[in-house]
Amino acid sequence: MTGAVIAIAFASVFIGLFPRVMVSSFGSAFDLTVYNAASGAYSLKVMTIVACTLLPFVLGYQFWSYYIFRKRLNEHHHLEY
Repeated sequence: MTGAVIAIAFASVFIGLFPRVMVSSFGSAFDLTVYNAASGAYSLKVMTIVACTLLPFVLGYQFWSYYIFRKRLNEHHHLEY
């Protein structure tokens, strides 16, 4: 329930501020909105291609490290330093 209350509090703040991301102290003309904070179409396309290219390597490394470190050590294991 605590997590739900925190999530609802954050959601209500973001819903109350929409479409503003940051409110300016100089006036509403200088607010940072969702529309002027977004990247351009080309940079979003490049970031998508890079993310889709590198994501399999990141997931593969996570799987590999989980596979390597899957067993717990106990007092019967011999440790070498």
